Amino acid sequence: MSVVSVVMPTYRAAKWVAASIDSVSAQTYRDVELIVVDDGSPDDTVAVVRRKLAQDFPHRWKVIELGANRGASAARNAGLGAASGAWVQYLDSDDLMAPTKLERQMAICAQAPDDVVGVYSPFRFCHIDDGVVSWVGPLVESDVEGRPAIMSLIGGFRPLLASGLARRTVLEGIGGFDETLRFWECEEITFRLARAGRLVAVPMPEPSYLWRMHRGQSYIGGEHARYRSAAVALGWIDLVLKAADHGTLSALGLTEAERRGVLDECTMWARLLYGQDRAAFRRFVAQARTLDPDVAPTNPGYVTTAARYVGYEAAEGIANLARMPRTLVRKTLQKAGLRAQNGLFEY
Repeated sequence: MSVVSVVMPTYRAAKWVAASIDSVSAQTYRDVELIVVDDGSPDDTVAVVRRKLAQDFPHRWKVIELGANRGASAARNAGLGAASGAWVQYLDSDDLMAPTKLERQMAICAQAPDDVVGVYSPFRFCHIDDGVVSWVGPLVESDVEGRPAIMSLIGGFRPLLASGLARRTVLEGIGGFDETLRFWECEEITFRLARAGRLVAVPMPEPSYLWRMHRGQSYIGGEHARYRSAAVALGWIDLVLKAADHGTLSALGLTEAERRGVLDECTMWARLLYGQDRAAFRRFVAQARTLDPDVAPTNPGYVTTAARYVGYEAAEGIANLARMPRTLVRKTLQKAGLRAQNGLFEY
């Protein structure tokens, strides 16, 4: 059997990390090593990790302490440098893996030709409260196998890096993670993996990876969210433009579905910015016009049509007015505790 190196970056993870370690212990694939890299946690994360591993972890393990906080990408790179496995699994310290994930994926990896650089499976967002999982949104089934590498950056197509395995020698060959990135770093390295070889889907009827959302805080949004919408959206369009060599979509040889996927995501980010940061919205649309000089909202249809006559920003204004009654009802219900907030986006 080939060793799978599980690389887990930690930072202020004392509350969550034991459950994540348990999900490694529970794997039905047994040839595993766990490398925990602490990124300068000011709490007792390292003590919790060492105690947990020493007491009941059944595989080989190693703890690396970076000392100063350098970011998740630096921690993942340190873990990669210490890995001995042929394949690498990245696992965030508050997330979980399904027990059969590594076994099912290694059944493919063990027979994979050299041009297969990674595999991926479905994943799902969730809340985890006292060990009880409640789902946030549907099963996410990525679709990048056989597609241009740029589609690994596009919602509806892109895989989650942690939902799969990557070949260690290829990760090393492409230079690991870009440590300048604090968001989109996993998508960016997945794009470089996809350029280096083939990504292969491993179908599973249930999520292979459980991405934990934290109650009371949106992941992306305004000042109270974990990440600000402007930085995330502008970071995404910057990565897509680099992936396209700052050319147009028409030069990339995309199918109509792939092209529509890119423009749908442009619409999503632009619409989020329109309601939160008008200056960032204008910067985003200006950059998106590099991909398509005639870029316009892709939905709903009447907004697409309006953009041809009044321009992108005015068309979004029309859409915003049309959404106001529904938005008001949603926010009222959320404040009254009658409707759960979206764990991903703060609108």
